Amino acid sequence: MDEIAQPVVITAIADADFEAMVSSALFARGWDIVARPLDFISLEREINTHLTSNLLIIYSVDLPGLTNEQLKRLPKSRLTIFGFADATGSARGISAISPRPNSDEELLSYIRGNIRSPLLRAPLSRSGPTFKAKIIAVGSAGHSTGATTLAINLSQELALLEKNTLLIDANFAAPAVSTLLDLRKLGEEEKWRDLSNNFSAAEVTQNTVTGFPDRAAVAASYFDFIVLDLGSLTNITNDLSDRRWSSQVKIWSSTFAQELLITAGTDPLQIRRRNELCAELTAIKLSAQTRLYCQGSERKSKEDNFQYLPVDARLCATARKDRTTLVEVNEKAPLRKAIAAIARQITAPLQS
Repeated sequence: MDEIAQPVVITAIADADFEAMVSSALFARGWDIVARPLDFISLEREINTHLTSNLLIIYSVDLPGLTNEQLKRLPKSRLTIFGFADATGSARGISAISPRPNSDEELLSYIRGNIRSPLLRAPLSRSGPTFKAKIIAVGSAGHSTGATTLAINLSQELALLEKNTLLIDANFAAPAVSTLLDLRKLGEEEKWRDLSNNFSAAEVTQNTVTGFPDRAAVAASYFDFIVLDLGSLTNITNDLSDRRWSSQVKIWSSTFAQELLITAGTDPLQIRRRNELCAELTAIKLSAQTRLYCQGSERKSKEDNFQYLPVDARLCATARKDRTTLVEVNEKAPLRKAIAAIARQITAPLQS
C-alpha cells in the first residue's frame, strides 16, 4: 500500500514524564501530535475524531480504563498502535507490550522499524539482533553525485582487503548495480550472487522488499560487511516515518547501519541540498557515524566538514563501458586510491 504515512499521532500516556519524552521526540522531528488523552474513553473519542488520517497511537499500560477487550474494539483500518510498559516495567496483563525506550533514538528506531505493522503487533526485542556484519549505508544528497560509484567500488576494495562483502542495490528510484556490473536478473536471486572472491551482490525490488529484514539477517550472519546503495536521501525525515515499500530499506538501515556515507556535489544547488540533508540528519539523530564526501578539487576551508574525492570522468566512463570496477581499469588512479583509503579506514578498527 503506497500511501504517504507521515502519521497523525495520539499519545495516550498517563505518566507525564514519559509522555513528555515521547511527545518531544516526535515533535522535534516534525510529527503532528493532535491529542494527549488521559483515559481510554478520551482515547476512543480522539480516534473517532481523527480517523480520516493515518493514525499512530502510542500508549502505555498506565492509561486509566485500558483493557485488552477495549483495545480489540478499536478500528482496524488506518490505525497503527504501539504499547509500552509502565514505569516499573510491568505490562499489567495487556498484550503486545514492549519495554519503555530509554532515549529518543531508541523510541524512533522502534517506530521506524515497525510502522508497517498490523494493529497490535508483537513487541520488538529491546536488544535487537546481533550481526556479524558491519552495515554501511551509502546515499546521496541529490542525484548524480557518485553514490553508486562509491558503493560499488568500496565493496570491491573491502573484498580486496579479504573482507567478505555483500553489495545490495536498494536504490529503488534508479537501480544501477546490475547494469554497471553486467549482472542480468540480479533482482531475481533468492539471496545474492557471488561475483568474485569475497565479493557478492544482491538487489532489492518491490517484489522482494517484504522479506528483506529476514534476508538481511541471514546475510549479516555470513558476511563481514554489507554495503547498501540507498540512492538519494532527500526528504529522509519523511522516508523514515512512512509506509511506502520504497522506504523500508532506509528504515532498516537507520536502525542497523554503523556507517552512513553521503556523496554530494559542489555546485550551488548541490551545496544547498547537502546543507538541507545535513540539517535533517542532525534532527533525526541517527546512531550511524556519518561521513560526507564531495567530488572536486581539494581545498582548505574552516567550513569544510567533508572529504574531497578526485574527479575522474574518464576512469568512471571506462569502468561503465567495461562493466567493471575502478581497480580493474587503473589501480593507480587517484579516485581508485581514495576509495581504497576509505575501505582501509573503515576496516581499521576490525584489524586492530
